[in-house]
Amino acid sequence: MGYFELVVGLLFLLALVDLSVGVSNDAVNFLNSAIGSRVASRKVILIIAGLGVLVGSMFSSGIMEVARKGIFNPDMFTFADVMIIFLAVMLADVLLLDLFNTFGLPTSTTVSIVFELLGASIAIAIFVVAFNPDGGAVLDYVNASRAGTIIGGIGLSVVVAFLVGTAVQFVSRLLFTFEKKNHSDFIRIGWSAVAFTVLSYFLIIKGLKGASFVSADAYEYIYANTLVISVIALSVWGFVMWLLNRLGIDVLALVVLGGTFSLALAFASNDLVNFIGVPLAGFSSWQAWVGTGLAPDQMTMEALKEPVQGNTLILVGAGAVMVITLWFSSKAKSVTQTEVNLARQDDGAERFRPGPISRGIVRTFITTGETAMQAVPKPWRIGIAERFVREKQRTFDLKRPAFDTLRASVNLTVASILIVFATSLKLPLSTTFVSFMVAMGTSLADQAWGRDSAVYRVAGVFSVIGGWLLTAFAAFLMAATFAALIKVFDGPAIVVLAVAAVLALVRTHHYHARRSQMDQLMVVSSPDKMDKDTLTLRQHFMKSLQYNAEVLDNVLKILVKRKRKAAKKLRKALDADIAATRETENEFVRRLNRIQPKIEPWLMNQLDVLSVERDLMQSASTLADLAGEHVLNEHTPPSEAVTQRLQHLRGLFRNAFSDLSGIELDPDKRVSATPIQDISGELDALTTCVLEDLYSGERSTQNTSIMLGIVLEMRDLHRQLQRTSAW
Repeated sequence: MGYFELVVGLLFLLALVDLSVGVSNDAVNFLNSAIGSRVASRKVILIIAGLGVLVGSMFSSGIMEVARKGIFNPDMFTFADVMIIFLAVMLADVLLLDLFNTFGLPTSTTVSIVFELLGASIAIAIFVVAFNPDGGAVLDYVNASRAGTIIGGIGLSVVVAFLVGTAVQFVSRLLFTFEKKNHSDFIRIGWSAVAFTVLSYFLIIKGLKGASFVSADAYEYIYANTLVISVIALSVWGFVMWLLNRLGIDVLALVVLGGTFSLALAFASNDLVNFIGVPLAGFSSWQAWVGTGLAPDQMTMEALKEPVQGNTLILVGAGAVMVITLWFSSKAKSVTQTEVNLARQDDGAERFRPGPISRGIVRTFITTGETAMQAVPKPWRIGIAERFVREKQRTFDLKRPAFDTLRASVNLTVASILIVFATSLKLPLSTTFVSFMVAMGTSLADQAWGRDSAVYRVAGVFSVIGGWLLTAFAAFLMAATFAALIKVFDGPAIVVLAVAAVLALVRTHHYHARRSQMDQLMVVSSPDKMDKDTLTLRQHFMKSLQYNAEVLDNVLKILVKRKRKAAKKLRKALDADIAATRETENEFVRRLNRIQPKIEPWLMNQLDVLSVERDLMQSASTLADLAGEHVLNEHTPPSEAVTQRLQHLRGLFRNAFSDLSGIELDPDKRVSATPIQDISGELDALTTCVLEDLYSGERSTQNTSIMLGIVLEMRDLHRQLQRTSAW
């Protein structure tokens, strides 16, 4: 097997991985509304979405030109250079999408593939121009104007989707309210008929575009008779919805399931090119070159400008891979959960931490809203407020949907309308961006972002949007770098990059698995079994004790051995762990609302556990900061006497933590007072050594101040251990 045959094989192997990581990210587009509203079991939702993906994959044969000639001009590149571009793009795409999936952030696979193609082709074009005086300008090799159009379209679609989603949901809620008893048959049937009409048209415009079995003339005829087709569809769907409503079927739930199918179909038919378009283009390039007898660096790739018809078997196989990923990918669940959590109607664990921007935006909106409401007549304010009154329910309910079927149907219908409208105007946009921003707009209009959650939700939206902006930059830079490395180092670079990609995928898989395990600690198998016996923090506190023991051990090791990298790594890890601890505390408080315990020894003991855990984490954080300051600022290392005391304390604390952990493992075991007493005396001795170094002039005031801060935090840690040992 030759060199380029191996490259083609690697491209298809990367395509399999890319299909998996790609659908894990884009599943949020069509799953979040159905899962968030819980119109059916997850299994039923996945079956419907899977059918949409499988059917849609057969409609995608007409869109493969994007990877072949949509971003770069293939006739300007040789076969060898084109294969480098394709390989660099696939390596970058797999790594980038997997990174976003690991952190549960939805991004645009369209934007990533476009800017990867742009970055890789520009990198190779620079090499061509540099070594060929007649090569022309770098921009002659790429379609830079298309990238600019995409950026403009994305920016516009983000704003429009949010505003339209907000407006439509506000009007819809005024019509329907949150109370199902106020939903008249006329409004419910009319809304469902309009929604299904829009979804049907969405399927025709987005789903059938480029399908191999639909001729161009047939598609143009459908497009030209939009009004007639829409009126007929509205009449038919109106009758169907009336009939189903008479049979007692929830027509709004059917809208959600129908929208899930249509968006899944459109996703597969339009976005499949993002995952397999590049490998298929690479295969076509190899087919065009293999029989010519020309050298790889002599044959230019005009062949890629010719029309292409996708292989139905390959398309269906790719669809099957995506369906399997939908069922088994834990990362797909994480990405979907991010959007559902940001849009949920009720209280819950807030994943994102607010910053000055999110706080400022919320503060501005609150002030502006309060001022604007004063200009609205009081009867109007009362009437509007009554339409938004929600039924009072317990805050914590595992079976309760994140939002109702009305909002879910608005999410799907508005997203479909906007995507169809943009398609009719030939404007580029991302289905991910539109779907996400519509969901955020509807949640805002539904007053899901209350005073206690708004800053966290806004911070989450900005995190996702920031990820979108980062996608374009990172995709361009990664693909360009990979292409340059392969161009310069050839085969060895391919091997190194492939191995690095495998290692990165394995590492992110383990990281995501650890995060998932932490999430599982906060999930109870059944609400009916949730009582004082299951609602306990002791298991979590056990892990916290062990973790604090490791932190203190690392802090003392850093001080003695002057490990700068370890200091930076420890500080970074602590930020995430402190946030997780706060999340656990919030979850515990929410679950108290479920069982409503009385003020009794059990509850006081649990609150005491919370208090100690928070103090332990605070001490660990401060110790890491002080140790990092001492080492990173290159302060004079501790004297030999202080070092010996630190080493001794390291062993004593390790023993104390071990003994205290034993209390939880074996309730009959009692901790000896010796380790605790030894720690107290050793801390006094350490304080004396630190002060003697100051009095003798061997250490400066600044140095001593940091060391005394470390001693004081260790004393506080010691007090918490004494408090724990008394339980």
